[in-house]
Amino acid sequence: MLDTQTGFRSQGYAVFEDALSEDELNVLRAACQTLLDEPIDDGGNGRHKIGLGAARRFLAHRHEEFPAVEAFLLGPLIDRITQGCLEQPAMLFNEQFVVKGAGKGASFAWHQDGAYVGYDHTPYLTVWIALDDATEENGCVYLLPRDLDAKPDLDPHEWQDETNELNGYFGDESGIPMTCKAGTVVAFSSLTLHRSGANTTPNPRRAYVCQYSVEPIKDPETGELKRFAKPVTG
Repeated sequence: MLDTQTGFRSQGYAVFEDALSEDELNVLRAACQTLLDEPIDDGGNGRHKIGLGAARRFLAHRHEEFPAVEAFLLGPLIDRITQGCLEQPAMLFNEQFVVKGAGKGASFAWHQDGAYVGYDHTPYLTVWIALDDATEENGCVYLLPRDLDAKPDLDPHEWQDETNELNGYFGDESGIPMTCKAGTVVAFSSLTLHRSGANTTPNPRRAYVCQYSVEPIKDPETGELKRFAKPVTG
């Protein structure tokens, strides 16, 4: 595990192995399954419609329907992770389950999460939680280490119509695979380039992605809040 006081700033990510208890995993898995049982509806349109039906589902912004999930999102484990990486109090900005379908789960192109916000903002933290063991065969996340002090900005991204996603890296590096057991947390900056592979296994690959900012993220033109700004209370 990277030291979050030094490694996170110099590498752009930190890994917390066996971070979740079995009870916490079960809470998230149960909520995920409830949402998976609903008809597929990727929602959105244009450049932000990044779902691909059963191949790549994003089950987003439903935590308030599951009190135990909301308690987890604002609770002590998340507080330790966000304070360790951001070194200051944080607030929930966004959350979604990401599920790659069995045997056909689509890959996801290189991108920085901040590229999807659409306007200037303070970089935030993505907390990626493995709900299943993550392998290269079932579509684990790959990261390109990034010195956040040396490279504090978003890179240019291009929209890919054929795959409904942004691409922010066209180089040859394959990245570091985040293969890990269920219950592991991979925390990375919204500036850190990452991608994920396809799921070629007979089982779905489930993950929960929650994101935390140090201040409310608002549209500079309208002042409208983007998604959430719920303080982590620990």
